[in-house]
Amino acid sequence: MKVLLAAITCEKGDIEGNLARHCDVLAEARREGCDLAVFPEFSLTGSVDPVAHPERAITLDNPAVAQLTNAAADRGVAALFGVAEKANDAFFITQVLSSGGVQRKRRLGEDELGFSTGTEAARFTHGDTTFGTMICAEGNHPALWDAVSTKIVFYCSAPGLYGRRTNEAAWRDGFEWWGEAGLASAQRQAERLGLWVGMATQAGSTIDEDFPGIAALIAPDGEVVARLPDWKPGALVVEIPVSG
Repeated sequence: MKVLLAAITCEKGDIEGNLARHCDVLAEARREGCDLAVFPEFSLTGSVDPVAHPERAITLDNPAVAQLTNAAADRGVAALFGVAEKANDAFFITQVLSSGGVQRKRRLGEDELGFSTGTEAARFTHGDTTFGTMICAEGNHPALWDAVSTKIVFYCSAPGLYGRRTNEAAWRDGFEWWGEAGLASAQRQAERLGLWVGMATQAGSTIDEDFPGIAALIAPDGEVVARLPDWKPGALVVEIPVSG
């Protein structure tokens, strides 16, 4: 399976701008002959605080979700993308597969007040390939990795950095932190369970928060076989064996 792992900037509350960025990435994925484009946590809505800004969350029947789903179908590339989901009176952090299926985040970060948690581990299918997802803070819970029933997992994240990044040294510090807290942790789980793990992380500066932007592919022996070089937005095209 050929996959584009997107490390993009996802501005908070800017659904129109985020949708345009998704469409640009999908066009690149089509040019590269990809089957799937994987986007970070909160990619369409930007990170949302449902206590301070509940209006920035969207329902799954929001027109932007349909537009993105249609854009993916038009390009022949499935999209796995993230939203802050409003469902009745509850809020969820959700990954959506354009060709069908959702995963609601099952474990929250300490600062994700106001969100509810999902209970099920989704098993996504695209073509003849099945895969699962882990969403940011879920990666810190080995039991959730143990519940994975596929050999391919996409780890989608938006780990906000504390303090603004105002120079290269500060950006590098945040990038290296996520390299240990996210990438190295995923390597250990990939090796322990024999999984392919593809990472897609929010990148760059938003209105009030910065993100460390790692996209990488980890083999079942824990080796990082491909990755973007730094914290800047970018796209990583990889091929993942669907068997063996």
